[in-house]
Amino acid sequence: MKNFYTLLFTILFTITGFSQGYQFGIVHNTDYNFSIVAIPDFDATNTDISDIGFAIMLPAGDADILNISQFNGRLWTPNQVTAAQLTSFGLGDGTRDAFVMNLPPGQTILSHTTNVPFVLMSFDVSNMPTTGLLEILVNTDPIAMGLGGAVDSFYNSNIDETTTQNYFNGLVSGQEDFMFETLNLDDIELENYTTSIYPNPAINILNVSTNLEVIQMELYDILGKKVLSAKSKTSIAVNQLSTGNYILKIETNKGFITKKVIIE
Repeated sequence: MKNFYTLLFTILFTITGFSQGYQFGIVHNTDYNFSIVAIPDFDATNTDISDIGFAIMLPAGDADILNISQFNGRLWTPNQVTAAQLTSFGLGDGTRDAFVMNLPPGQTILSHTTNVPFVLMSFDVSNMPTTGLLEILVNTDPIAMGLGGAVDSFYNSNIDETTTQNYFNGLVSGQEDFMFETLNLDDIELENYTTSIYPNPAINILNVSTNLEVIQMELYDILGKKVLSAKSKTSIAVNQLSTGNYILKIETNKGFITKKVIIE
């Protein structure tokens, strides 16, 4: 019987161990400033972190990643692999540049709480892309697989005081990418054109009053995901949305208007 309980404990400990880990996600802070966050699925007061890595994908072109923050005093090592270089390897379709980020091996003792994100890295995107996505490359992407794991996401840590292992658990649903189109929105509210959004905060209906001709309205969450399109040109129903901050994009005969709105 003692052996049975020992075996049962070992199995349960193993299952629990496998459940522990971190997911990565993109958070839009403001304008062209972003953060990569890690979300743990367990509490820790003495997590011993060794090294972390992931690849950020940007639309091919002049955009760069600048002003990279440190992680607990440790510097990230960035390496760019252009779309042209990837194509020369027979990888990708020529539309994405890769920026491979690595936290060199070392030691950081970190405490965290279950489901509470903490920032791995903050950065600016230069030259303001107006289309395409900011993405974290998934490990199953043909580019990642074609490079033999060289651009994979990982999170090497010792969380059970026994051995250092890779505790990367994938990407946070809804935070895998950010659409730059939501930032390329002209505010055309000039002296001759007035636009009112009310009530703001809103609970059920968001009303729009303007002397411009409204073509369509769309609502985006703070991660750049489109969550609603309105057939009406004067209001948009928001009662099915979660509480939080959103961006209302109004297409008019003179261009685009964007407004930050709050849903309660």
